[in-house]
Amino acid sequence: MKEQIENLQKSFELSSQQIDDAVNPLEVAALFESKNVSYVLIGGHMLSYYTGTARATVDVDFIIGGTDFERASKEINKAYAQFKHHNRVYHVTYDTQKTHEKDPERIDLVKDGFPLFKAVVQKYCVTLRAKKQVVKIPTIEAAIALKFAASISPNRGDENKPIDNADLMRLIRATPNLNEHAILALGELVYSGGGKELAAVVNDVRQGKTISL
Repeated sequence: MKEQIENLQKSFELSSQQIDDAVNPLEVAALFESKNVSYVLIGGHMLSYYTGTARATVDVDFIIGGTDFERASKEINKAYAQFKHHNRVYHVTYDTQKTHEKDPERIDLVKDGFPLFKAVVQKYCVTLRAKKQVVKIPTIEAAIALKFAASISPNRGDENKPIDNADLMRLIRATPNLNEHAILALGELVYSGGGKELAAVVNDVRQGKTISL
């Protein structure tokens, strides 16, 4: 586990090589822990943990428990005042104020209004501890369901589809023993009937098939 948590630090270091105002996910998690904020780390850094491969990513992404969202946002405003606060429909982003940035987001706080997100925060998450580092992430089944939801989302651009599909396959291959009941339950939270489709996707990947969602 220690080595895998270190992948989060390595991902931050890789990100810092690309952008000089990259945010360390472990530092944000520590802030939330100190303020008793209900949160779960998702996105590229979460993938680094489960796949065992550090990857550069320009932003850090968290689902925040509904009642804690306003407080979490205020804490980020204070701790990361160098970023510009943007209120979106379902989330809040903190963007670099540097001009001509293709991907300006540095921190993304997502509301748990979607049933899958609420279930991840309330039930399908685990707390990782190594020395003084603490961070909450989705269970592997929840991580797979989140990536499945992203893969089929009409809001994701076509350019992201190959990456989403590849990430989904990596997550499925990362753990040979998945909780099939959790896969069905979480997939069903994506959409009615999604449990069976996600279970079929898991089975296809295990059989060595390439998926395209």
